[in-house]
Amino acid sequence: MGDLAQRVGVSVVLWHPDVRVLAWMCAGLRDSAVRPALLHIHVNEAQVDSRILGDVLQICAGVADELGLTHSSDNRGFAGAHNDNLAHCFERGMDAVLVLNPDVRLETQTLAQLMAHARDDAPRLLGPLIELADVSTLVPEGRIDSAGIVWTRSGRHLDALQGRPLADAPAAPVDVRGLTGACLLVTRAAHAAVVEACGEFFDRDFIAYREDADLGLRAEALGIEQRLIPEARTLHVRTQRGTRRGTSAFIDCLGVRNRFLIAFKHGHRRPGGLTFAPMRDLTVVAAVLFKERSSLPGLRDAWRLRRSMRAKGQRFRAAARRARP
Repeated sequence: MGDLAQRVGVSVVLWHPDVRVLAWMCAGLRDSAVRPALLHIHVNEAQVDSRILGDVLQICAGVADELGLTHSSDNRGFAGAHNDNLAHCFERGMDAVLVLNPDVRLETQTLAQLMAHARDDAPRLLGPLIELADVSTLVPEGRIDSAGIVWTRSGRHLDALQGRPLADAPAAPVDVRGLTGACLLVTRAAHAAVVEACGEFFDRDFIAYREDADLGLRAEALGIEQRLIPEARTLHVRTQRGTRRGTSAFIDCLGVRNRFLIAFKHGHRRPGGLTFAPMRDLTVVAAVLFKERSSLPGLRDAWRLRRSMRAKGQRFRAAARRARP
């Protein structure tokens, strides 16, 4: 078990934030039994005036011993901004950092329960059981949002048990193949191991969506433990639910793009191997060419990045081979 006296930071990335939900998130951190030593927020907006930044500072005041705020006019995306936040937090002496969505609220004991499993002597990624909350009322729905990441044989990643009643959640900690980036505790040892092997924690090229699935595959290859702690609970106001497409052309485009980034990066080692995943790839390409043409830019961008993705895959696999006894 970990030492609860360890210093823990929180990394939050904002992009067009819902002020009401952000205040809800901060209220959970203020009520936490473990007070964060540092909350670092990065605002990804092309144009942000001082009033908006001032509002963010006011809403987040008192959440942690120290509050940091950075802003970039070029959108670094979820992945790049969290990478910068994580590096800053660990440089400031944090022993672990919680990657947290601005639409996720912790229960009082959540951070303590996660930190209790944060071992100093082994790299480990930890995540809570996440429950869905109503978008309008922020009230718990009694249904699971995520119990870790699972993969289908066609190379799709899904949130385990999503939509199922809380009673279906595992009773004890369980090892998983990945954890949602909406709420993810990163230990110092895990961060160091991933960055040393890959050159970055999240892959910046993913921008947003599927970056946590890619991280899960890399962590698995590197022998980094990924564990769901079901006694630790959070609430998530998820506006995009399930796998239904067509509700957001932007998200659909990123989903297509990032599926193929995973394909180029992980090759036949990705879930689905050489048979089922490529069959699904052909289906996706056909759908984009003949039906969902709004996702065509994502497909083109993935093809443009194919060589760099393969190089990244070769790098972390070589590191994984060196790490084997």
